[in-house]
Amino acid sequence: MTANREAARPTLRERRRAELQHVIGVRAAELFQRQGLQATTVEEIAEAAGISLRTFYRHCAVKDDALTPLLAQGVHDMVALLAARPVGEPLAVSARAALVESIAPTGEGSRNIARVMLGEPSLKARWLAAGRQAQDLLAPVLRDRLGPGTGELRAAVTAGFLINVATTALEHWALHDDAGPLEAVVEEAFDGIADRTGL
Repeated sequence: MTANREAARPTLRERRRAELQHVIGVRAAELFQRQGLQATTVEEIAEAAGISLRTFYRHCAVKDDALTPLLAQGVHDMVALLAARPVGEPLAVSARAALVESIAPTGEGSRNIARVMLGEPSLKARWLAAGRQAQDLLAPVLRDRLGPGTGELRAAVTAGFLINVATTALEHWALHDDAGPLEAVVEEAFDGIADRTGL
């Protein structure tokens, strides 16, 4: 088991790559929000991130790709947090807690990234793709949680339902200044789901 954990642990090179991709994504999001996707150049993103153009292109084929690693990390964090929740806990409660916990470290930064991506068609396509990725990653986790005899279809449908509720709540919070804190929005979105759906 120790060997498996060691194999799964990212190497120093992988960690540095992830850290740099995070910096690129955050700086790109700031520029996109301030001046728009079309008006922002790759040179500006590279300068803001403190890297060369060559380094930028090693990580992103085009500027539209700059935010994708942030989304991917958010998806993996949420699924991992949900998988770590108590087995007997209702899935709706687990999903709600995992979403809030995965967003909490970045807070307003995540809100800004969501706003940017939802406001640009090419970025919104990546946002929607991340939702599908989350569903695909979550389905096998839920199949284990739902117990013996649970088929792939039921697990996939349940994952899609939970991810849709989570995504809708996150989008509402991102796009409405008067929405209140994320925790309250997520609680409202998931309110009553366990009673109505058995989750």
